[in-house]
Amino acid sequence: MLRLPSYPSPADLPPQAANAISPSGVPVLGLVLVLIGGFLLWRAAQPSNVSRREERRGGVAFLVLGCLIGVAGLVIWLD
Repeated sequence: MLRLPSYPSPADLPPQAANAISPSGVPVLGLVLVLIGGFLLWRAAQPSNVSRREERRGGVAFLVLGCLIGVAGLVIWLD
């Protein structure tokens, strides 16, 4: 049988985030990531940009992560 480890003092607790994000802040984080992805995709569309391929990949990655985090945040926030 598994047991939870016992911690004698608060200093021995595993590290945690100092200021955890509130449930209402998760959709905002998703929106910010979508905006960053949109900006990178916009920059990738510029013909004078030499790093179009990298910025397109980064833009798509930020866009997808932002959408996933935003939807999950809305589910958490509305629940």
